[in-house]
Amino acid sequence: MVRPLQTSDNLSLSTVCLRQSDNCALHPLAYALEDEEPVLSVQFLLRYPMLKLGDLAIDNALVFGDVKVNESKKDEDGNAPVETARAIRVFYMLEASEDADRWIRLFLKHMAAYSEESSRIFWTSSRSLADEMERNGALLIPWMPWAALALVVFCMAVCSSRDVVRSQPFIGFFAMFNAAMATVASMALLLYVRYPFLPLVFIMPFLVVSIGTDNMFLMLKSWRLSPEADVERRFVDALTETAASLFLTSLTDGLSFSVGSVSDFYAVRVFCTYCAMAILFMFIFQVTFFNAVMVLCCRRELAGRHSLLCYKVSKKEIVRDAVTLHHSTNGTCGAVLAEILSTTGAKVVTVLVYLVYLAASINYALALPLGLDLKLLAPLGSYAAEELRAQERLFFDYGPYCFAVVLLRNRSLTNPEERRRLLLLYNALSSSKYASKAEFWLEDFESTHSGRAFTNTAFNSAVHTLFAERTKFRNDIRFDLNGDIEATKMLLRVRLLGPAHDKPRAEFLRSTMRDGGFDGFAYDTSFLLVDQQLATASGVITNVITATVTMLFICVLMVPRPVSATCIAVSILSINLGVVGALSSVDTRLDIISMITIVMSIGFSVDYVTHTTFHFIIQKDNRLKKCLTVMTEPILQSALSTVVGVSLLAFVPSYIVRTFVWTVFAVVGIGLLHGLLFVPVLLELMVPPTEYMQPYNAGTH
Repeated sequence: MVRPLQTSDNLSLSTVCLRQSDNCALHPLAYALEDEEPVLSVQFLLRYPMLKLGDLAIDNALVFGDVKVNESKKDEDGNAPVETARAIRVFYMLEASEDADRWIRLFLKHMAAYSEESSRIFWTSSRSLADEMERNGALLIPWMPWAALALVVFCMAVCSSRDVVRSQPFIGFFAMFNAAMATVASMALLLYVRYPFLPLVFIMPFLVVSIGTDNMFLMLKSWRLSPEADVERRFVDALTETAASLFLTSLTDGLSFSVGSVSDFYAVRVFCTYCAMAILFMFIFQVTFFNAVMVLCCRRELAGRHSLLCYKVSKKEIVRDAVTLHHSTNGTCGAVLAEILSTTGAKVVTVLVYLVYLAASINYALALPLGLDLKLLAPLGSYAAEELRAQERLFFDYGPYCFAVVLLRNRSLTNPEERRRLLLLYNALSSSKYASKAEFWLEDFESTHSGRAFTNTAFNSAVHTLFAERTKFRNDIRFDLNGDIEATKMLLRVRLLGPAHDKPRAEFLRSTMRDGGFDGFAYDTSFLLVDQQLATASGVITNVITATVTMLFICVLMVPRPVSATCIAVSILSINLGVVGALSSVDTRLDIISMITIVMSIGFSVDYVTHTTFHFIIQKDNRLKKCLTVMTEPILQSALSTVVGVSLLAFVPSYIVRTFVWTVFAVVGIGLLHGLLFVPVLLELMVPPTEYMQPYNAGTH
């Protein structure tokens, strides 16, 4: 099935395999399966977990999966005949070369087309997981044009009305175009300076668009509420009313991603750098290009020209009823909401709802599972993810090998007591349910030399004699320049596979090494994931604290009112707590992917509450009503545009993309609750009338 495979340049398994002497380093089962009578050949190998023939030991623990053995026929080493096995696994060890990579590509292509009626086949390779992770970005690309089209149509529709003059569809279109320019410019600049690129960056345009449309809706709302007849005065009034909050949200969004761009995690650092650069370009384009477009569109409106074709509209064509309807309904939604929230009963209910929200968020956040699950990095249905699931399900009892390295400087194994202590350490490491014995040369050595004291020369001679007989131990010892042993390796067998056992195994092996009386360390590939768990948890906490303190500092500078700034800081923490709780409620893990989305939510959480707070404190009287009259419609429109932009991505079969989508939905939903419900009530209850900020008036300067 596999051994006959040849590439176009005649590369086969026999030419790229890892060799042991002159033969490929393959398990005997691989040869047995290629035999003309594989059933007879395989039956000869059916002992578990090891098959021992004299001095020859064949490891079957990694080959047979979900095994049932005949317990009554176990030998003295614990090996027994196999009665049933639900899976057979074959390893093909290859050399590290470009030729091997080409053969792997042929192997993967062959296996994707191969099928068996009587069995199900899983396969993987050393490059499979990395290739499948890159496919997440490729899966996004076909959806991007449709998402962009949906956003353009939505923004143009929201900016339009029944009045052909007062409609502003081009403002919606150019808001999208502005965000697209920022995305292209940021990616072009970073790629030009040879900054790394990851497929994860394809998610970035959807974030930039949501920030850009947020600012556009707010500016358009302020323009429509301005009573000025002169286009320049009207635009200046709209811009001065929104400039501070627009600058504040762009700054806080950019800074939150800047915090992530110095993360210890490579993927987080790259993604956040692209996002921060895109937000910078978007702000530059917004205050230059987009403002110019808005001036032109506003001049067209005041000149009485058609919103799409720009011809002069006669008075007969102007829909007067639509204009009346537009003016009468402007801010109605916000005014009704403000009237409801002004009542004492509504405030009490809002506080109670917030307490329930807070309790639920804390409860779910504390239950957020930690650690990266490799199966989730590949797209849904990926052959690599399926193989990992099958491995955990069928080969959960015995895993691959791990090892411990013991440093023996200033120690002499010529002393039988030192050898005894070293064997005690090996027995301690292999005595738990997380690891068992594999191979340690000292056990074989002590079987013939137990309790014997040696001179250095005699000991080294005995060791070399053992290694001449058992060549597999040759790489387990390191000698110094004097010919003495300075380090030795102990081989252990991993037991109980799966993410749930990785952390306890790491803690047990490391603590046993610390308490064993020898210098050294234990290592298993799962330790990388365990260490990443700890680093991710501390990294998230550090990023949240750093970003929140930074946001608070910026808010104090831009909104120098202590109670209002404190309300913003509390709201940021509250929204992020809710986002973490929401992620936990859908079984999302705290890993690198969710770490990126949490950093993203820190910046997004500022937008809604900052706009609301700023427009609250610049009002002298009737603050709640005036604030919500201006803010309700833009916040709702911005939230809807964000949801429309990412909703199509929910169909992408990828955990990474769906985590992003769910985070955006959570941020939007929880941000809406805070921006239009919790924060207005909090400001109304907490901010004194004396805490007022004079808005900039262009006409007085």
